[in-house]
Amino acid sequence: MVDMLWLERKYLSQIVSLVEMGKWKNDNTLNHRCPYCGDSQKNLYKARGFHFTVGQNFVYKCHNCGKSTSSVNFLKDHFPVIHREYIKEWLQESGKKPRTKKTRSANDFKFTPRKELLNMKRIDLTAVCFPANEKEVARDFLNSRSIPESKIQDLWFVPHAQTLGLLSDKYKDRVLGDDPRIVIPFFDESGELVGISGRAINDSPLRYLTMRFLDDVPLIYNLNNVDTTKTVFVTEGPIDSLFLPNAIAVGGSDFKKIDDSKFKENGILIFDNEPRNKQINSKIADAINDGWTVCIWDDRRVAPYKDINDMVMGGISTEDVTKIILENAHQGLSAKVKFQEWKKV
Repeated sequence: MVDMLWLERKYLSQIVSLVEMGKWKNDNTLNHRCPYCGDSQKNLYKARGFHFTVGQNFVYKCHNCGKSTSSVNFLKDHFPVIHREYIKEWLQESGKKPRTKKTRSANDFKFTPRKELLNMKRIDLTAVCFPANEKEVARDFLNSRSIPESKIQDLWFVPHAQTLGLLSDKYKDRVLGDDPRIVIPFFDESGELVGISGRAINDSPLRYLTMRFLDDVPLIYNLNNVDTTKTVFVTEGPIDSLFLPNAIAVGGSDFKKIDDSKFKENGILIFDNEPRNKQINSKIADAINDGWTVCIWDDRRVAPYKDINDMVMGGISTEDVTKIILENAHQGLSAKVKFQEWKKV
């Protein structure tokens, strides 16, 4: 792994004047008020958010809400412009700068474009991707995340992310980096490919890249396979949805992209288990007020884990996770009461 501590320090220094009470305590410790929880509301001079070094990287930890993440992800969450500049310089310094030479033509991959390479069917992914279950490096990564064998067959793999630019002229020469990635396809209800998400399987700071082929079509994972007449489990991330039956994922925490008329009756919204996250709590409250059934993670077994993948990797079976969700799915007044008991801020 390339030592990029100096680079992370450089970009963290750019936010010192942008965060509340930002101050370097020493060369390896940056302190400021926590933007995730807002820090102490009684004492505005308390600053309990810290960036400090672990090995060759900075990590962030709030001693008020308990939020813990890499400092690179902190930049992504709160300073996306600075984060993007960091990514560009990281790619250059690590020798992973996007190639400037002409991208290979689609014909080299025996790829037949249709509608200017947009709205492709599943079979066309074979032009630039490998089935994930056919490549050892991809299988090893997915097995390390405890992904069910039956779901690996729905995922794809590219050893070089640059080839994803062939999927659409919209992304020609715009793909950052050339990392190996698990490719998660998004189809609409008719089975047309409308976008992808690429999950890096190395140490790339750009963990996910997303490509949207049609701007007016929301990216919802597994929309083409779900049965709306049965209980529909709706997760934030596609990876989490792989552990549940009849599940879809919104690719983030924006559940408002879901069609109310199709999913509100049988859908259960499953936010990540982050009771101290103000943004997540606000979205849960909105969902409850909008009449959705929401999972409130009120079970001691899942308390240490942030999301479903972590729960399964921690030893909780997929059957138990499903049962916990069903037992803690609430709507209306019941949801409001349980939510108030669960949240920590």
